[in-house]
This record gives sequence, structure tokens and C-alpha cells, in this order.
Amino acid sequence: METWLLYVLIVAAIGSGWWLGRRERSKNTDSIGSKYYQGLNFLLNEEPDRAVASFIDDLEVNPETLETHLALGGLLRRRGELDKAVVVHENILNRATLDKESMQQVQLELARDYLLAGLLDRAEELSVELEGASSSVKNDSYKITLEIYEREKEWAQAIEVAKLLAIGDRTEKYEKAISHYYCEIAEAYLGKSNNEEARSAVSEAIGHDANNPRASLIHGQVDIKEQLFDDAIRVLQKIRDQDAVYVPESLEALAIAYEGSSQPSEEFRAYLTSCLGVTPSISIVLTIAASIRDELGDEAVAKFVANHLKKNPTIRGLTQLIDLHMDNTEGIAKENLSILRSFTEALVADKPAYRCNNCGFEGKKMRWHCPSCKDWSTIRPIFGLEGE
Repeated sequence: METWLLYVLIVAAIGSGWWLGRRERSKNTDSIGSKYYQGLNFLLNEEPDRAVASFIDDLEVNPETLETHLALGGLLRRRGELDKAVVVHENILNRATLDKESMQQVQLELARDYLLAGLLDRAEELSVELEGASSSVKNDSYKITLEIYEREKEWAQAIEVAKLLAIGDRTEKYEKAISHYYCEIAEAYLGKSNNEEARSAVSEAIGHDANNPRASLIHGQVDIKEQLFDDAIRVLQKIRDQDAVYVPESLEALAIAYEGSSQPSEEFRAYLTSCLGVTPSISIVLTIAASIRDELGDEAVAKFVANHLKKNPTIRGLTQLIDLHMDNTEGIAKENLSILRSFTEALVADKPAYRCNNCGFEGKKMRWHCPSCKDWSTIRPIFGLEGE
């Protein structure tokens, strides 16, 4: 349906553009009309190569027909036919006698073509040229430049561009992005065991978004590397109040911090129990279960897990419950439980664990940057029967 709507729009735009262009001509109108209808026929019959050639040859580029050419190029780009979109937009730049603002709009569209085609150097060259353009074009060019730097993981440059966009009602969005750029820098330093630079970068991240759970997680990891276990616990526990759905991402680090600290395990369980009151995550339940197993035994653990599953059933939780019973079962009963376990594992084997709240992208591992819609902090754990 969307494709046909686009066709209707492009046909209408081309029709009006051709009519306006035709008014300026005094010769060969019959030939032009014939070629125009021929181009439409190619487009509607899924022959975009011949349609593009026909429109480029027939439809004059001028202020009256500019929107028609841009609409054709945009349609081709949305269809994924980037090479043809580039041809259309380059044709405008090579043949048009347009005012400066119109030419800048065409350059912007061509930069978008290059970006989607992965020709990042060309896209960057055009977008940088547009930084002195009118306000709307300039802001769009900044967005293209920013996406290029994100793809190339040039985080320092991305920070500078994002600061230019963090104005007015866009401030919060780009401040969050800047916070994540600093987190990327901090993680790179952490991977090289450069704890001092990692701590500096994560402090910048917190300065731009004090409620960024990723920044707290990295901060805690830096503290753990420096054996500041009590500090790590304090920082990691902030995640519950920042955004409790991300608590499961901190459980491994928290367990290490509590093990290295002088704080009793009861305090760890008390914190996890408080988290369950905010987000009923099976990961939290299983972490509590592991912490009490040696102390209370399998029967108590199984009862604890079963009570949670009655209120918040999940396949992962059921699999853990089966494991607990298998450890204390023999013979045919154990074989039957093993068969049941294989079924529960198969049910979630190919299921995603995370989903983007913005575009619906799904995956099995946590990402702070959605590879589909390019937003930050929109991917979250999936809750329910097949998730947390």
C-alpha cells in the first residue's frame, strides 16, 4: 500500500511539474508529452532504469520542476535503488540553474544517498560543505555528519557535532547521545586498562545525563578494576532508580563487587528483592536463588522460584525450576524432566531477548545504540513468557 501511495504522489508531482515546464516551452511539445507518458509507463511497470532515463532526458530541471525531480529521487531511495537516486540528484546538480538554497537542498539529498550507500567520505564531504547553509538544511547536514561519525566510531567528533544540535527541544535527545559517546570512549579506555581516562570519560557521560544507567554500569566496572568494591556497589545500585529494567545488566558486576567487599550477602539479597518490587525480572530471581542455594538448599530455592513463576511465568524460570528438580530426581522421572527441559530450551532458543521501543528492532544481546533507527537507550529487555 505504501509503495502505491508513493507512486500516486510521484505521478501527480511529475504531471504537475511537466505541465509547468511545458508552459515555458514553445517547441516540440507533442514529442515531450509522448516521452513524458512513456516515462510514467516505465515507472508504473517496474522499469525504474528506463523511467529514470526518460525523465532525465525529457523533464527540464528548473525551479518549477525541482520538487518533481526530488520526489523521484526520494522515491528511488526509499525503494533501496540508491544508484538511481544518485543519478537523479547528480543530474540536477549538473544541469540545473537554481538559486543557492535550492542547490543546497539537492546537495543534502545527494548526501543522504551516499550515506545509505555506505559512501561515507562522499557523504561527509557534502554535509560539511552545507554547514554554512540555511538553518534547516544546516541542521539536517549536521545529522548526516553525526551519523557518519557514529558509524566510524569517531566519538570525539560526534560529541562536537551533537553539541551543535543540542538546542531547544532537541537538547535532551542530543545530551543523551553525548553521554553515550563518552561511554563509548570510557569503554575503550577500560578495555586498555586505562582506568584514569575511563573514569574521566564516564564522569563526562554522567555530566551530560545523570540518569544514564550505562554510565553507572561503566563507573562501577572502573571501581571494581581498582578494587573499590564498596564504591562500585553504591554506584551500581543507582541503576535501580535510574531505570530498573537495566538492573539485570549490572548483576554480574554487582556479584563481583559484593564478593570483594566486606558487606554481607544478606544486603545483596535485600537490594535484589527491592529491585523485584520495581521490575519482576527472572534474571534477578535466579541471582537471588543462586545466592541462597548453599545456605538454604535446593528445596527452598525451588519453592522461591516457583512462587515467582506463579505471578510472573517465564520459560527461563521454568527451565531453572526443572534443573532444580532434576538434581534431586532419579530414574524415569529424571528422564521425563530432561525431555521437558529440552522442549523449554527449544522454545526460547531463537527468541530475541531485547527490543527497541522506538522501531521494534529485536536481538539476542543488549545494545545501547539501535542499529535500525539509530536511537540511543531505546533497546530494552523483553519481559513476559519468552523474556525476563
